[in-house]
Amino acid sequence: MKKKIVLVQPNFKIGGGSFTGYWLPYSVGCLWSYASQHSWVTDEFEVQDIIYKREAPGQLVDRIQDCAVVFFSCYMWNWEYNKHVAEQLKERNPSITIVFGGPQVTTRPEEEKFFLNHPYVDSISLTEGEESFVAILDAIRKDHALQDVYEGRRLDNLEIPSPYLTGVFDKIMEEADPNHVWNGTLETNRGCPFACTFCDWGSLTYAKIKKFPMPKVLQELTWMAENEIDYVTIADANFGVFTDRDLQVTETLVDLQNQYGFPKVVDATWYKNSSDEILEIVKKFISSGFNRGLTLSVQSMDMDVLEEIKRRNMEMSDLKMIFDKCNKEGIPSYTELILGLPLETFDTWKSGLCEVIEAGQHNAIESWLAQLLENAHMNLPSEIEKHGITSVIVEDYISGFEEEDNISEKVNLVTGTKHMPTDKFIDSWLYAWMINNFHNFGWSQVIARFLRMHNNVSYINTYDVLWEAIQNDTGIVNQLFEEAKGKITHYLATGKSENFSGHTLMWEAQKDFHLHSDKVLKFVKDVFTEEHCNLDADLYYNLIAFQQDYTTTATTEYPFQATYKYNFFEYINGIEDFNSNEPVYTVDIAEPVTGDEYYNRLYFRRRQGWGKSLFSV
Repeated sequence: MKKKIVLVQPNFKIGGGSFTGYWLPYSVGCLWSYASQHSWVTDEFEVQDIIYKREAPGQLVDRIQDCAVVFFSCYMWNWEYNKHVAEQLKERNPSITIVFGGPQVTTRPEEEKFFLNHPYVDSISLTEGEESFVAILDAIRKDHALQDVYEGRRLDNLEIPSPYLTGVFDKIMEEADPNHVWNGTLETNRGCPFACTFCDWGSLTYAKIKKFPMPKVLQELTWMAENEIDYVTIADANFGVFTDRDLQVTETLVDLQNQYGFPKVVDATWYKNSSDEILEIVKKFISSGFNRGLTLSVQSMDMDVLEEIKRRNMEMSDLKMIFDKCNKEGIPSYTELILGLPLETFDTWKSGLCEVIEAGQHNAIESWLAQLLENAHMNLPSEIEKHGITSVIVEDYISGFEEEDNISEKVNLVTGTKHMPTDKFIDSWLYAWMINNFHNFGWSQVIARFLRMHNNVSYINTYDVLWEAIQNDTGIVNQLFEEAKGKITHYLATGKSENFSGHTLMWEAQKDFHLHSDKVLKFVKDVFTEEHCNLDADLYYNLIAFQQDYTTTATTEYPFQATYKYNFFEYINGIEDFNSNEPVYTVDIAEPVTGDEYYNRLYFRRRQGWGKSLFSV
């Protein structure tokens, strides 16, 4: 009689705006498809169930308690859930074999006393799991005692049969609700050549990138389109690193969407490169509606910080080049920084934000909070002590929608370091709040860019002035600032948020900005006075008028037309001479959008710069 096994990889729901999609459990699917190459595996073992969604733990335990072995694929978004289920399973059936694997499982089991703290786990699998999975099954069929730890090795090649093409997921898809929206994961390569200390990917698997066979990749894409996979995540650490291959993947995705209508959304982590080939791939993504634009993750702009975290960024000249290309070709872009990295200070953080603007990023800058990931180098006790890192456990930082279990997943967020104590951490977050709300959403952007080009006023000088003005304000802007400060302070002290999700605080503030748009615009005008700007009256008057029209609001009426004496829009985008003969600028957003839909678009289309007037002569 075959031994029955269960593969567990529950994910939360997400999708291309609807947040209703279930992820096909790719990791455990690869384990089974790889192991099934051995005839003895399919002769002696049978997959009883593949768990792809969260459900009431008791209900799940009832269904799978009589199987022989359960393999859990553990990520930060299912770690607490998996532990809860595994503990109940062991209580219900002490003879059941439980194996944990995945990036959330510690690589230092003895140091962290893993088995003492998790007595319901029989064995763990580290790093790549395919061969470890086979070794564990082999030990079970021979009635050998399991090792505590199975150290996976990198496969010499990536000839792993596809779980999609071999039918691993057919049963769960056939038995699921026919209204299920499905999401899929695609690997075109595996490995990361970088060793960033904050990451549990490169610092754990720092190694040469190995490629999956191209025919298999293309066949998987076809399968996804034919099976109406809604949302596809390309799980490569650096998509675009192999430009010829990745362009072929992109063109295939475009062709398949044209033929089948799927996938609707494709997401990827982009390789840091300013090449035209990368931009060509991004443009194809955008034209097909797969994605909202190019993401450039710089993490920090300070050289000492980058050296400490073993991070290599593009040169400033390359950043400027890629932003210039994006701006000229209409490619939406988006830049990420990480707040709370070792050696970062309030001053270097401010400078970094403004340097990103200097490079040409006027669209979206997202400030993510540093996390202490389980297997990241930065989370070593020695590193925490060295840098004086403080942190807080946050529940529901990563969560899905309509979950059935009421188990909160957790993440350990940095709240301060030796070089950025918590009070300065709060100031740094608020400075990012200011940059996002005023510059990237457009409330002061035209003024800042014009003063940079016309009067050679640096962005950091402009925004330091605004920073002081916000704190000294007695009106609505200071009120919103203090509300944000209170939320941040409470969040970092307790790990609990009130009506905001950590990194999204600055985006959510925009609703309040728009509710009080007249007062916010007056505040900007009062800060950047004619005297401060050092402009003649006529030029200043036109600049302020243009700035106010540049920022659309929920009440803006379309189509919109206005006349200015100066060509501000094209000037701040690189044309030296801004004088003109009374040009008429027309807002390029034709549809009137109001209310909740306006704010929804403001958030989800932020990478596209939506919410700022787009002018054309």
